Amino acid sequence: MSEEQNPANNQRNLAVAISAALVAGAAIFTAIILPAEFGRDPLGTGSLLGLSGMTQTTADALHPQLEFHKNDEVEFLLEPFQSLEYKYLMDMGQAIVFSWSADGELYVDLHAENLTVEDAEETYLQGVISQQMGTYEAGFNGMHGWFWENRGFETVTLRLKTSGFFVNATEYRGGGTSDRSPPPVL
Repeated sequence: MSEEQNPANNQRNLAVAISAALVAGAAIFTAIILPAEFGRDPLGTGSLLGLSGMTQTTADALHPQLEFHKNDEVEFLLEPFQSLEYKYLMDMGQAIVFSWSADGELYVDLHAENLTVEDAEETYLQGVISQQMGTYEAGFNGMHGWFWENRGFETVTLRLKTSGFFVNATEYRGGGTSDRSPPPVL
């Protein structure tokens, strides 16, 4: 009878394989899973591999809102040396996804005015560009939006598209204001 057909050898090989798998599993659990999932690092491998802090991060995937979701799409003509401001009334934690583009470069100032603190304003971006896209989350209750100025000699068309959570939008131009309240997306 050959070694391959010997039932005692097959059982011993199987026992060795199972034991090796159990030892390897215990080592992986202790060295990697304990630090990454449970914050326990008995061997110090979690900090060495950068796994120790993973349990301290939380993924807040759901952000309930008090306002309905709205879409806003506007187009503005800015003649040479003309400016305008367009802002959204947003509560802290509300967010919008936006994209705007112009057929010429504009000076832009993305900023917000805090309605609960007197003379509190926060600037997020200033520069001369022709487009921008991204997401914006309100850090406080207030008016959040853009100031654009055409510093060139040609008329520039500006198109803004937003989608998100806001109460209304206000356009500031030529010393006056105009409110827009897009309907909720249901």
